Amino acid sequence: MKKITLITTVLNDEEGIKDLFNALLCQITQPDEVIVVDGGSKDNTVATLESYLANFTRLRILHAPNTNISQGRNLAISNASYPIIAVTDAGCRPDKNWLFEITKPLLEGDEVDAVSSKIIAKTNTTLEHYSGLLSLPDHATKEQEELFYGRGSAFRKTLWEKVGGYPEWLYTAEDSLFALAAKKKGFSILYNPKAIIFWRPRNSLRKIAKMFFLYGKGNGRIAWGGEIKGVFYWLRNHILLLLSFILGFIYPFIWLVTAFIALYLYKLIAYPSLIKIRIIDKDWRREFYVPLITFVRNISSNLGYLSGFIEYKTNPIFKNNLDKYLGNN
Repeated sequence: MKKITLITTVLNDEEGIKDLFNALLCQITQPDEVIVVDGGSKDNTVATLESYLANFTRLRILHAPNTNISQGRNLAISNASYPIIAVTDAGCRPDKNWLFEITKPLLEGDEVDAVSSKIIAKTNTTLEHYSGLLSLPDHATKEQEELFYGRGSAFRKTLWEKVGGYPEWLYTAEDSLFALAAKKKGFSILYNPKAIIFWRPRNSLRKIAKMFFLYGKGNGRIAWGGEIKGVFYWLRNHILLLLSFILGFIYPFIWLVTAFIALYLYKLIAYPSLIKIRIIDKDWRREFYVPLITFVRNISSNLGYLSGFIEYKTNPIFKNNLDKYLGNN
């Protein structure tokens, strides 16, 4: 019987570790080994981890200050004793059947190389609720079905070896590129909706904006998931909206232009998401929160993409690393 190593990385998140490990204690299938890489926590995260040593006799805590997520995951996997790797994050709450379901296709045969989870938002506030609905991957699309993310996935250690590990030169979008590289190399990827992970979304607009900015920056650094012309298009319209609003204080009739631009952006940015959300959510507050979050997402992700794309174009290390990682050289 093949055995399972579960890995995660953490930095200053003692509450997130509690959420994760309390959920792991309830798994119907227990991991044969748990490896946690701490990136140099200054709070009680390490002490919290050590309090679970009695429950997880195969728990190993690796201390690696100043490592990013990719470096931490690679360190954990390189120290893994077993051929099946399950990955999740601190703050996630796996359903009691998650580890069983996420690893089942890998244990039953050799046809599947990686498995992705269904992520469900676990929320406490209205903002978190709609942030979760708008932040999670849409597995109804074929592209998303063929990707797997660090928040909840499992794969063979041989896949990680042949891909070359997670890209350590990326701070964000590292799991997207890892999955893209695995797909390009012909590995078989399965989405299992029975493998459920509960995740708490960001709880403030500032945190939501930062999250999407970093996502966009990571994608820009690998010139993936969008075109720079589209980024300029969106940012130009947001700048025109702001300028027309400011000029309206001098020439009030310009506010008509502001209203037109706002309606135009609403139709393109907010309305498509509202159509989908209205099907699954009947709360009238969606009419306020969805436009608010989608505008923040659009502005932040495009600014992040522009920032990352500039690095991609001006610093050859990003393109060289990308070409080498994907085997384009």
